[in-house]
Amino acid sequence: MFYLKQPSVRETIERVKTMRPQEWLDFVIWYHTEQDYGKNKGLHGYDGYIQFLEHRRELELHIIEQLPFQTFIMDNSDYDWENQQQTVSNIMMKYL
Repeated sequence: MFYLKQPSVRETIERVKTMRPQEWLDFVIWYHTEQDYGKNKGLHGYDGYIQFLEHRRELELHIIEQLPFQTFIMDNSDYDWENQQQTVSNIMMKYL
């Protein structure tokens, strides 16, 4: 399993939101803060959405550490998708 990890959830969302319509941002904020989990955790607005994503990343990384198979956590701070694809391809070739 491959996990692409950015160092800052907030920075990543700041970058992504410039590429998507405001409706996308409004929806994901609503989706993550106005349903049971968000309400139970007291999440509100943009900052609540970021808090949700940070917590989700913590959980994902904790789960990945416990998986009974090979995992690769890849630093994707430079957002170089072509390089990441090449790295994944190179790793997979070792296992074929």
